[in-house]
Amino acid sequence: MPKKTNKSGVKKKRLVITGSEGLIGRRLVSHFSKEYEILKLDLSLGHNLADPEFVENWFKQNKNLYGMIVCHAYNPVPAKNTKKVEPIDVPLKEMRDYMDVNVISAFDVCRNFIRHNKGVIVNISSLYGSVAPKHHIYKNFAKHIAYGMSKAAVVNMSKYLATYYAPDVRVNTVVFGGVADPKQDPYFIKMYSANTPLKRLLHIDETISVFEFLLHEKSSYVTGTEVYVDGGWTTW
Repeated sequence: MPKKTNKSGVKKKRLVITGSEGLIGRRLVSHFSKEYEILKLDLSLGHNLADPEFVENWFKQNKNLYGMIVCHAYNPVPAKNTKKVEPIDVPLKEMRDYMDVNVISAFDVCRNFIRHNKGVIVNISSLYGSVAPKHHIYKNFAKHIAYGMSKAAVVNMSKYLATYYAPDVRVNTVVFGGVADPKQDPYFIKMYSANTPLKRLLHIDETISVFEFLLHEKSSYVTGTEVYVDGGWTTW
């Protein structure tokens, strides 16, 4: 087995990335594996992060962690030609599905990290956790109200944990705008870009630098805050 050291020959710090097989997660794994020993957690790898017993046992068995990026989230894309559902008619079960993954599961992995480690946690929120969607940019579709509600909760959760467990653990939140994906509807791309000061969606490679900063010791005085990477969307 190859020795887990970085390019300087120093033993790699251990970094957990949940949602490691998603769009952002895969890019983070690829980038940070050069500097860190990556521990991947993803439902597609057989890791059910909504199962508290699994989460508790996994963190008991994987200690001496330096940091964690919480990428896993519930944000299903409606099938094409699906009838638009009014927010006031959303089934409560769907609300619970968002909260179970985006809030309760995110909290569970954070608390289990904190139980066994001192280090750095970076959670991921969305601009929809800060502002309401511009509903007119979606054609025959309403962005699910529970997504924004759940992502707003992530911000507050991070602040709570950051203040309570400082100075042993730093907890911050990255707030992303829309990330470009080849599967996106051309109408949405056009409308989203027109409503963003930088006139485009976020490129996947542009997600990296904010994590580099928040994981690095250069950000040692940064905790309990949000860093917006949204092309200026929330300034309007």
